[in-house]
Amino acid sequence: MAKKKKKSEIILTPEQQREADYQKAVRRMEGAEKMLQAEDKVHMYREAIRMFEELDDYEDSQVRKKRCRKRLPLARREHREEVYQEGMRLKSEAKSAADYEAAIAEFRRLRREYKDIPDQIRECERLKETAGKNEQRKAVISRLAAAAILAALIGAVVFLCSPQAFYLEGTILMSIQDYERANTLFSKSRGYKDTDARVLECNYQRAVKAAENGDYKKAVGLLHDKTGGYKDSLERKAQYEKKILKTARIGDTVTYGNVKWIVTDEAGDSQRFLLLVRKNPAKAETVYQTSGQETTWEHSVLRRWLNQEFYKSCFSKYEQPDVIESNIVTNANSTYGTSGGSDTKDHIFLLDESEAERYHEILKLKDSQKSWWLRTPGKSSDSAAFVSPDGTVMRYGYAADSMDIAVRPALWVQSGRP
Repeated sequence: MAKKKKKSEIILTPEQQREADYQKAVRRMEGAEKMLQAEDKVHMYREAIRMFEELDDYEDSQVRKKRCRKRLPLARREHREEVYQEGMRLKSEAKSAADYEAAIAEFRRLRREYKDIPDQIRECERLKETAGKNEQRKAVISRLAAAAILAALIGAVVFLCSPQAFYLEGTILMSIQDYERANTLFSKSRGYKDTDARVLECNYQRAVKAAENGDYKKAVGLLHDKTGGYKDSLERKAQYEKKILKTARIGDTVTYGNVKWIVTDEAGDSQRFLLLVRKNPAKAETVYQTSGQETTWEHSVLRRWLNQEFYKSCFSKYEQPDVIESNIVTNANSTYGTSGGSDTKDHIFLLDESEAERYHEILKLKDSQKSWWLRTPGKSSDSAAFVSPDGTVMRYGYAADSMDIAVRPALWVQSGRP
């Protein structure tokens, strides 16, 4: 980057310098005459007089100096009057002790013999004292009022934080159908009057409103977790679940009954069916098969438990009709040839080895710590195949009387077309 060239210094001769100083003094004098503020005029006339004195007899410096001295007193009088009028303005507009002090400071800029300055200062001092007393009295009153307000606020806060207040406000919000906020307030007054019943009603109405807005997932969640069997919540939940299933796609997570499922496959032409597999493997409440008995899906204890206890506890009477009783074929173990037993008809079943591999990508779980049973038998007649936590199908199998392996139920459900 090129360096900037320094400006060459201009050297004036003594005569040129005197002319420059003269012109500068003339500008001061002429500028003073154009000033609107008298204080500025006084300052500039003084500057011009000093500069003309330094020029001595150069040109008409002495004449101009005399002219400036002649005009200076007038400018001073104008300046004094401006200060006086400013003091009077501050006094007339004063409302506080500080305002009167500002007026006093302005008057003190003038000589005491100017007009009625001493009287004005005394008057301002008196008014300042009166204003100060009034301010002190108002401060005391304000502190007392603040104390009273604080006491009232403390009382109000104590009430507003009580179950009675939450119940009252929740009732008001409920009356205007603001069920979301009403439910939040009722949750803070549990045990008070009929709060529990009101919480149920709020959550029920929240679910209905969510469904009206097309948010069936939220509606199902509320009816599943917040209402139990309140009113027709089970019937509504089944209706909303079917709405979700109609538009569900493979890989989606849906709630059906009391469990979250992964949509794993679909089938059907005129009617649509979805294969649902439990999203997370759950600890089994029974062994696959009791010790000493042949391990086939057909005769297993786990099959009986899934199609009886689990089926009835998981699905309401409004959900059960859409769970299809499927024809289940259990083939022999593909590696060891162990017989899979006879075909069965089941509402709830386990995947076999081929299905587990086919749906591996859909069903794989991040950071899973559980293995889960398959209906395919293991190498020996008293074992069953399973899927390891990393998703590998273990055909060798595991002892069927163990409680170490989790269960991941599957079912076909009728969903209808979108």
